[in-house]
Amino acid sequence: MTTGMLLGLRLMGIFQPLELSTYDLFFQWRPIEPIDERIVIVAINEADIQKFGYPIDDETLTKALNLIKQQQPRVIGLDIYRDLPVPKIAGAKYQELVKVFKSTPNLIGIRKVIANREGGGVDASPILEQLNQVAANDFPPDNDGKIRRVLLSLKDPQGKTITSLSAALAIKYLKKENISIEVLDPKIPKYKLGKAIFTPMEENDGGYVRQQLGGYQILSNFRNFQDGFRSVSLTQILRGDIPQDIFLDRLVLIGITAESNTDYFITPYNSTTLGNSFPVTSGVTLHANITSQLIANALDDRPVLRVWSKPVESLWIALWVSVGTLLCWRLCYTRPKKQSKFTFRIPWTVLAIAGLGFSLFITSYILFLLGWWIPVVPSLFALFGSAIAITGYTTLSAGESRRRAILSVIPDLMFNVSGDGIYLGQINSDSTVELLYPDFENIGKHLNQILPPEFSDRHLFYIHRALSTGEIQIYEQRICVNGKCQDEEVRIVISGFNEVLFMIRNISDRKRVELAIHKKNAELAKTLEELKATQKQLVESEKYAALGSMVAGIAHEVNTPVGNSLMAASILDNATTKFNESFNRGELKKSSLQAYLERAKSSSEILLDNLQRAVELIQNFKQVAVDQSSLDQRSFAVKDYIEKILISLAPQIKYTPHKVIVCGDEAIVMRSYPGALSQIVTNLVMNSLTHAYQDLDKSGQLQFDLIQQDDKVSIIYSDDGKGISAESLPKIFEPFFTTARDIGGSGLGLHIIYNLVTQNLKGTISCKSEVGIGTKFIITLPLNLDP
Repeated sequence: MTTGMLLGLRLMGIFQPLELSTYDLFFQWRPIEPIDERIVIVAINEADIQKFGYPIDDETLTKALNLIKQQQPRVIGLDIYRDLPVPKIAGAKYQELVKVFKSTPNLIGIRKVIANREGGGVDASPILEQLNQVAANDFPPDNDGKIRRVLLSLKDPQGKTITSLSAALAIKYLKKENISIEVLDPKIPKYKLGKAIFTPMEENDGGYVRQQLGGYQILSNFRNFQDGFRSVSLTQILRGDIPQDIFLDRLVLIGITAESNTDYFITPYNSTTLGNSFPVTSGVTLHANITSQLIANALDDRPVLRVWSKPVESLWIALWVSVGTLLCWRLCYTRPKKQSKFTFRIPWTVLAIAGLGFSLFITSYILFLLGWWIPVVPSLFALFGSAIAITGYTTLSAGESRRRAILSVIPDLMFNVSGDGIYLGQINSDSTVELLYPDFENIGKHLNQILPPEFSDRHLFYIHRALSTGEIQIYEQRICVNGKCQDEEVRIVISGFNEVLFMIRNISDRKRVELAIHKKNAELAKTLEELKATQKQLVESEKYAALGSMVAGIAHEVNTPVGNSLMAASILDNATTKFNESFNRGELKKSSLQAYLERAKSSSEILLDNLQRAVELIQNFKQVAVDQSSLDQRSFAVKDYIEKILISLAPQIKYTPHKVIVCGDEAIVMRSYPGALSQIVTNLVMNSLTHAYQDLDKSGQLQFDLIQQDDKVSIIYSDDGKGISAESLPKIFEPFFTTARDIGGSGLGLHIIYNLVTQNLKGTISCKSEVGIGTKFIITLPLNLDP
């Protein structure tokens, strides 16, 4: 369990700060090495900047480079950004600097590839870029800002591989020693440089856990120089105050070391481990140190810092767990032969474990000097942790294992072609992309001799465009080999002077998936249109169903006054017939006339009241019905119009114990679509009557409150029903959402309200509700809706 727990904690990165601190401590304890005579630094210090200004102008830099060149250095590294002339107007002095750049093939400039805080890198000198004499000036810092890893190469945003300045200088220097890079394993990739073998760092190497890596990185193995490198200032060079042949056949690095410059970094030697503090390291010094270690790796067989594989590291940690376990197990189950006479004597097992821990630490340090970074902190925790665990918990079991991520090899077909279209050969032979013709037989031939015209012409066009623009070229093609066709993605990047690299990827599967997705999207789009059309039909059906319900209610309501009027007219007709008969017989009396007049008067009053009621109902319904069936704008008093709508809804309301109240200023007038407002009011009231008081034995109150605010009017509708649950409240305006489907609810009422408010009336609507208290809708509409 201790082993599994330690491996798990290590996998989580708990030990990473301690392991990196131990890593730094081992560097600080490293023996001092003699100065590396192969490297000289031209340090532009604070005095130089005060004298010549910053940045160093073209004339001064030209003079310095010419003086350095006179001593015939092997390599010159210019660790100064020179993407623009200094001064910015390119004059005669700048042209002289350009001549120096063009006449110095062993000069390497810099560019910043990784974006800075402002979001961009720094370009190289255009002249050096054209001459392919540019390297990357980037360092990969850890999370604490320290530089513990060495970047040998990386890719720029266009996909071009850029060698780091340190690696480029070392390779250039070693070229005179007849040492060049040899590819041992292109899959990893694994390279050999002289006596040194380099493999790229992985994200969990050493004490790192899931470290984000970019480019080709290795662990640093910084050299510990007591006096640093041989160094001269810019002023000394221009005055001629330098030793004779100080630059002869040496690697010269030119950079800024002034304290006012921000080109400073923290390395393991700048740590504050155990209270020791060291000054920060300038960028040019850091490049010199990395270059020195690469040259020493290749020439002097200086070890490249390596790590064990994760299984071996796990076995190493498990070994120390076993050692601590066995020692403490023996202590627990072995009785001493003789009782000690010393009460406070330290058990021999404790001394043994302490001695083993010290030996483990010293062994790890010695292995570090030999080029191996082994897990010392987890091993110490394993030794002491297992001792504590076996002493306290002898019954625990189980274990924990970890897996190692396997990096997949690049499946693309890669080959080089010259700028003139000459095929130079394939790079990766294990590609899944098939060649149209054999590789070896076609090396040295022109593309138009190998490929059909439609392919060769296209390739030549993009080759010339890549070389002229410097940008990566990406395009697709369909190629057939022996009747078998496949889709390919072609990428062309500049890989050297007048040379490009082709990377071809088989995208047949992707194309098939894209076609399937396109068809599926077309089907989904068609289905969506059908759903929208169906939804629109349902909304219209709901709208006219509500209007039809209102018509039926009004017809029923008008029937009462019309029936009363018919009864009064019948009574009046009967009385008139009897009065006429009495008059014809000559039996008319004063009392008969008086009775007839009283009955005629009461019948007329009944007729007048009931017909007036019928006229009022019909007029209100007529206005509301016309508004609901038309899309015309007009001006109307809001309160009066809502009251008319409620009169039209009287047949649905009067058979319930509930009452509807309208409160607000009668002077509020708005110009809008009254039909839309009528449907909103109707749906709100009917929604409350249908849902709010279901299964509630109470007389409810439905209320409209009208409030004018500048050029808007707020219509606040509320009921004191059972409310809406918090789970349902966010979904009430969604189409077809209802909690009363079992009693015929369609789920379109509030959705129609939402669409009418937000689309037709250009307003907003919100809802607040509490279960058991009631629901409130707040509708805000413009008073004057533009036509």
